[in-house]
Amino acid sequence: MDKIDNKIYILGNGSFSQEVFEQIVVANSINNFGGFIVLKDDKAFCIGEEGVDTFKYPNNAQFIIGTDNLDWREEFYLHFSEHYEHTINHWPNVSAPNAYQSISATMGIGNLFLMYSLVNANTDIGSFNLFCAYSSIGVNCSIEQHNVLHPYASISKGVSTGDSNLLCSGEILFDNITNCCTLSSGVVSD
Repeated sequence: MDKIDNKIYILGNGSFSQEVFEQIVVANSINNFGGFIVLKDDKAFCIGEEGVDTFKYPNNAQFIIGTDNLDWREEFYLHFSEHYEHTINHWPNVSAPNAYQSISATMGIGNLFLMYSLVNANTDIGSFNLFCAYSSIGVNCSIEQHNVLHPYASISKGVSTGDSNLLCSGEILFDNITNCCTLSSGVVSD
């Protein structure tokens, strides 16, 4: 997990965001949690210990995209990209303590690894991907950006994905896919 020096915010406020809070903030004993952020009419609001307030866009904020909904992930990404550079300083890679990423894997920024997710050797991970509980990536894979792997989804060794793909729970990807595909019930759809 990358270093969390500044206040970190979870983008989202649903049950999945609560899961992210427990597995990342609580499990890693992060003391500088800023709150949950929601968007309403293209305005950001922070839900914190003191209630709901308009988000002030502090310069040193760090973020976790805390939703598995591809549309909402894109909305958060686009909104906050207008205010913050795409650097590890604002978009750290974060993981549950029991997630594993091989030391030979490379990765971009803003990736989220939930409990027991697994990234094997010589894998190239892009940015802003979500790896839910028990998801796994085989050796020598290439995963681009904005992909979501639901619980128990797997990518077989040597497979590549494009951007913004969704692998539903329990699915196993054996062949390369391009962009904006959903793998559900063993069928890839665009």
